Amino acid sequence: MEKASSFSTARNRLRMTATITLVLLTLCFLWLFYDLYAYLAIKGKSPDSEAIGKLTGIGFPVRILLYLSFGVLLLKAFRNGFRTGLLPVITIITGTVSAIALFFDFAALNDIGNDYLVHGYKCTGEWFWLFASLLLRMAFYLALAMFIVLILKSQGAITHAAGPVVDEALFEATQWIGIVCGLTGVAFTVYAYAVLGDAALKSWLTWLLLFYCAVIIMPWLVLVIYWIVRLAAKSDRTVYDEKQRHDLAFSGMVTWLSSIPLMAAIMIINFGNESHATVHLWFPFYLFTSLLIFSATLLGRYRRG
Repeated sequence: MEKASSFSTARNRLRMTATITLVLLTLCFLWLFYDLYAYLAIKGKSPDSEAIGKLTGIGFPVRILLYLSFGVLLLKAFRNGFRTGLLPVITIITGTVSAIALFFDFAALNDIGNDYLVHGYKCTGEWFWLFASLLLRMAFYLALAMFIVLILKSQGAITHAAGPVVDEALFEATQWIGIVCGLTGVAFTVYAYAVLGDAALKSWLTWLLLFYCAVIIMPWLVLVIYWIVRLAAKSDRTVYDEKQRHDLAFSGMVTWLSSIPLMAAIMIINFGNESHATVHLWFPFYLFTSLLIFSATLLGRYRRG
């Protein structure tokens, strides 16, 4: 009786979290269309550009709340027996990318406010990013809406998941997020290397690059911290089963062996360029490449069973 009551409470909490996420999603969905209008108005240098831009800025905290609510919803769904099928994976991937994109949206809008509206620069790259980011957000919102509908429709069929089932779902989700963060980080560092070129080494530019890299890896890092906290709260400190340990060891070996020729190539490319800003990109590139290789290898072995 007590077990049934506990399960009913968990199911009600899942429904409540799904409802809250749906409300936030509706707000963000409406804000997306406002952002489209705002971008077009600002690009056309409307006299009301400043007021329009301020209202766009208010949407950022709402988006942050949506990502936090989505994270809680995902964890509760795993605890209630949901597996990492196609729809949850698509939602995780698009959600991770759009969460990272939020910080770049803010940076692009800041550049446009200073360089485009004040100094008259074209800001072609910033405008391209902002409109592309709208598509990323749309993809995430649609995937999340379908995920929420799936949860609400499955309320009668879900069962409280055992610890190992929850751990397996989180294990797979962690690898997917690792792949997304790794791939995004590699793309960013390569892009930064191409754009910066022979730019002089400046402290503010170094800190800016490191900040962007920290933003990109943050979703994966948050999930790893959750794993550590979860482990500390358990009486049984066994995190992985025997197969997962073998997969982790194999993935670590592949990552280490891959990093040797990779870092040798980076050293050769940057030899003699110690005064250029790109010299600080080697470690972020190594970090993201290692994360990508490790997560992809581990997920591949896990999927093969």
